[in-house]
Formats: sequence, C-alpha cells, structure tokens
Amino acid sequence: MNPNPSNLSWKLTSPTALFTLLLGVFMLYLSVGGVLDPVGAATGFGLPLTGSEAIPWMHIKAGRDLGLGLAIFALVATRQRQAAGVFVLATIVMPTVDALTVMQNGASLAYALMVHGSAAVYGVVLATALLRPRHPSQAVLPENGVR
Repeated sequence: MNPNPSNLSWKLTSPTALFTLLLGVFMLYLSVGGVLDPVGAATGFGLPLTGSEAIPWMHIKAGRDLGLGLAIFALVATRQRQAAGVFVLATIVMPTVDALTVMQNGASLAYALMVHGSAAVYGVVLATALLRPRHPSQAVLPENGVR
C-alpha cells in the first residue's frame, strides 16, 4: 500500500497522532475487558447486567471496540490524518447512542454523561484537531486571494 505522500508528513509523534493512538489503545482495552470480564464491563458501561446475560452483549461490544481500535491504528499507520478525523467524527454516534441506551436502562444522566458523554466530547475535540489545516499555507484562500 502506498499512502498519499502528502499525508506522510503526519508524524507519529505529533499531538494529533498521539491522541489518536491513545483512542485506539483505549478501544483495545475496552475490547479485552469485555471478553475477560463481561459482567464488570457491563457495569462500567452502565448496563444493569450482573450475570451470564452480560456475556453475549459484552462480546458484541468487544468486537465493535476491537474493530474500531484496529481501524484507528491502520489510519495512523498509513498517515491518513484527514481520514482519521472523518472516521472519529463519524463514530461519535456510538457513545451518543450508548449514553441514551444506558439512561433508558436505569443509568443516571450524570453517569451517562460522565462515561459516554466524555467519549463523545473527546471525539469531537480530536476530530476537530485532525481536520483543521496543519499549516497556514494549507488554508484555502478565496478566489480574490485575500483572507
């Protein structure tokens, strides 16, 4: 695979790459937790599942989180900064739906916002940073050339 040469300037040590990688690591952490301790993962997620009924739901969530984490790593590895920004922005729907789901199943608004709302806010901030022009010279000028 030959990534776009202009995207290779996205350094793996840049703040946006590091915060994107942090998101990928967190998704892998959630995935492993959902497999190894599904009841604990359900409780942390905000679902009132305390027995074996948690297992299939947390395994589904673990698969979702694993896929998200791997996709994030692939986008960073191929230096696809803007694609990573669009991806993160699009996936903000997930913690939003998660927050609504746990509230419908007994979690408080405060808990839903603390766990899932904070994930959505992280995604918005990260996507904004990934999608903004990196250098003033990359900003698009109007047709008359005046900013």
